[in-house]
Amino acid sequence: MATERASSQQLPLSCPASSRRFALCLSERRILLLVVDLVMLSLALFAALRLRIPGVFLGHATTAQFVAARLEWWLLLGVLWFAFAAVAGCYDLRRAARAVEGAVHAAGCALAVSALYLVVPVISAPLTRSRLGWSVFALLAALGVAGWRALYARFLASHIFSRRILIVGAGFSARALAAAIDDLGPGSGVTVVGLVDDDPAKQNLHLGQVPVLGRCRRLADLCAHGGVDEIVVAITHPGQIQPHTVEALVRCWEAGVQIVPMSLYYEDLQGALPVEHIGANLFALVDRNGAIVTRLWDAARRLIDLVAAAIGLLILAPFLPFIALAIRLDSRGPIFYQQVRVGLGGRSFIVHKFRSMVPDAERDGAQWSQESDPRVTRVGRWLRKTRLDETPQLWNLLNGTMSLIGPRPERPEFVDDLAQLLPYYRIRHSIKPGITGWAQVCYRYGNSVDDAKRKLEYDLYYIKRRGPVLDILIFLRTIRVVLQMQGT
Repeated sequence: MATERASSQQLPLSCPASSRRFALCLSERRILLLVVDLVMLSLALFAALRLRIPGVFLGHATTAQFVAARLEWWLLLGVLWFAFAAVAGCYDLRRAARAVEGAVHAAGCALAVSALYLVVPVISAPLTRSRLGWSVFALLAALGVAGWRALYARFLASHIFSRRILIVGAGFSARALAAAIDDLGPGSGVTVVGLVDDDPAKQNLHLGQVPVLGRCRRLADLCAHGGVDEIVVAITHPGQIQPHTVEALVRCWEAGVQIVPMSLYYEDLQGALPVEHIGANLFALVDRNGAIVTRLWDAARRLIDLVAAAIGLLILAPFLPFIALAIRLDSRGPIFYQQVRVGLGGRSFIVHKFRSMVPDAERDGAQWSQESDPRVTRVGRWLRKTRLDETPQLWNLLNGTMSLIGPRPERPEFVDDLAQLLPYYRIRHSIKPGITGWAQVCYRYGNSVDDAKRKLEYDLYYIKRRGPVLDILIFLRTIRVVLQMQGT
């Protein structure tokens, strides 16, 4: 982000006070979109039943009694929508902020979910009793969701309803945060009003489009006149915060402005933990809020891993001869490939894969895989794109060296070097490695130290926030990655 001298130090205009109460952060925007989507789908189902199959209402004195008696119809619809929306990326706020694209995409998802709903027996509504029943449901669902998404993009995605933040600090951490917000693009729901810093050399500067508005003593005035909702403290070392800055932050807190450390704000924005901006604050990696749930879930995951491995191996078994034949016909060498990786507690184990490279791929020593790597065979490239090369790791689930979801295990040749270069790298080994993980569904295939650093941020976020909800989201996003053939 470029730094340039500002010609003035004018405070950006505040938003009308009446709109500030509706300013929504990222998670609130996604929840709002989800809730109204479900309302529109539910109303479409109810209207289709009322218009085309009125007989189902017989025996129920009120609408509430009818819905309560057939609650499974609406629960199934909600589950199907949540799963499909996660796979299809319905809650990408950048897309949601574009009226036409967002409405068309959401309408297409509503039609797909309507079709899925039709084929589920017993626990779905009897729309097939009328030849027009499903068509009415699908049409109303698509129109309702699309219309709501268009309204959202037209009004709620505008800057008027954005959360306005003020950043304390104008150094490395502040620039990284401003860049992360800028990367989210329009519709993110976040507007950076400006920065404050006590360094005289940084006064009257612009960091890209963001101005440095003055010193930290001005915080209270800037918040009062700039319609600020949150202050993000982007100072890596807490000991560098001066007493007058603490006093100013307390005054703002007293006035109802939220105060957030940069590391937590970055987590919410990016779904990653900013290792370069934590400094020596090791405890920024710790989250005790859900400790009991996490421990119970960690215990339950072993059973889930065993069931997933058994089902996966049964599904894979009929295709194994064809995959083996394709690998053997494409190039000489073994069908399976074993490699040493580093797992739980830093202990080494053998990971199993279908061979996707030529047999002598590492005759010159261990090296990063590259995009369009010439060592990958023709069949191997297809196996990688479909992620079928990873399926033999189901055996690692059975023997307990891996889990279904977790940080991808790295090779010992790279671990020592990465641990020297990247702070907190070895924390990845505090839980079992996984076949898929948060870094794999959020970031592209990595083949450099910079990529390893970025993926470490996602892995640390997962270790800190892991639980059933995040694991379900990773599983659903993995389906999307497989269907889009994004493997390398």
